[in-house]
Amino acid sequence: MRAAGTAFLWCLPALALAQQQPAPPAAATAEKAAPLTLPQLQELARKNDPRTGQARAQMAGAEGKLEELHWASRFPTVNASFSLAGPTPEARLNHAPGHPTSLLDVTPGSRCWFCGKLGVGFGLNANVVVPLYTFGKFTAGRTALENLVAAMTALLQRSTDQATFDITKAYWGYQTARGAATTILDVRRRLADAKERARKLLAEGSDQVSKSDAMKLDYLSEEIEARNAESEKGAALAFTAIRLIVGKAPDEPLEIVQDKLPDPPPQPDEKEMLRRALEKRPEIRAAAAQVGGRKAAVDGERAKLWPDLALVGGGTYNYTTSAESPQTPFAYNPFQQESIFVALSLAGSLDFPQKLARIRQAEAELQDALAQQRGAEQLVRLELRQALGDLQEARVRAQRYTNETTIGKQLAVQAGLAFDSGLGEARDLMEDMLLWARADGERFKALFDAQIAWAALQKATGGL
Repeated sequence: MRAAGTAFLWCLPALALAQQQPAPPAAATAEKAAPLTLPQLQELARKNDPRTGQARAQMAGAEGKLEELHWASRFPTVNASFSLAGPTPEARLNHAPGHPTSLLDVTPGSRCWFCGKLGVGFGLNANVVVPLYTFGKFTAGRTALENLVAAMTALLQRSTDQATFDITKAYWGYQTARGAATTILDVRRRLADAKERARKLLAEGSDQVSKSDAMKLDYLSEEIEARNAESEKGAALAFTAIRLIVGKAPDEPLEIVQDKLPDPPPQPDEKEMLRRALEKRPEIRAAAAQVGGRKAAVDGERAKLWPDLALVGGGTYNYTTSAESPQTPFAYNPFQQESIFVALSLAGSLDFPQKLARIRQAEAELQDALAQQRGAEQLVRLELRQALGDLQEARVRAQRYTNETTIGKQLAVQAGLAFDSGLGEARDLMEDMLLWARADGERFKALFDAQIAWAALQKATGGL
């Protein structure tokens, strides 16, 4: 009897995370919201969990980089500058009869910077570069960024899968507590009846119960109430976790439907689950995308050994209000200038030792990505085996403890009838009642573990 009682008391925290849902805050609106089901909570978790928001932002950043490279390969690079300067010195031609107009005046106004009529200078300079052929640089960069987007997409799925798993675990823990509350209330009622019956028998001087038995009943009642306080703390924590995962504000009402723990799902085929996991698991796809990106990075570094072929065009226009330009192509006048050009450019750098070193670094990063890919596959296999093992264990425990619960309840009912009729002892009633309560608590825990194992199996396979 002592062993059964100890086991039951240790099982109480696992039995009940909460006996009842906390009351809505006082600031909640008078209109009561509809209770949320598990699929609705999962959808809210996928939308509002901070981890999924961070993953979406990272994916958007990768898509922005890919779009930037897309336009860089199709839209010419234009650099332009505009300048305004002043005051500018006077520099004018001598237009006197017989004087060559190609010579500048040498009057005192043109010999000093701040003499004569000062002016203002305007300047415009523009260059246009149209890439023609880069020996694979743009192709490698686009491939690398496409793999980056694919990796970020897979990591987004991983974050949503984790949020779905967490909210599922909290949800079934909440439902387990609701189901276990029935057993706790039944234990309280039976203890109260047994204590009342023991008092009457003690008052009558019956040998059926002793003072020690009555004190044991009081001790068990106090222990149950103490454990109940611990379960209420766990209930508040679980309810807060659900609220945080789904993104509900502290003053926003949250109602959850009452759901019965279903029977454990059937054991799936391990080979089929492994095939699905290796095909759909986001970590596998992210690792493959990382390998593809590293290979493209190696190709890009090798392409940098070659120059870039581009079409370059540009023009310059300078005008100064206080200067004139001689009508001769042999005179250079920076104050008045107009020019335009188009050229075929071949540009590159001669730092070949540094380029070869960067190629070796890219190849090393590729080997690291390949090792991570193998590690991701091994981790998926391990997690899948763990989830399948947990599900199988929970199925066996649920079946066995269901049988124990049925037997224990029958024993408790028989012991209660015998005690009430005066043919049984109090210690027999206590032992049978504790055996029944312990088996029922373990049954709830096994059903809860089966649902968690099934959710872990869904996460391990990338979604069933």
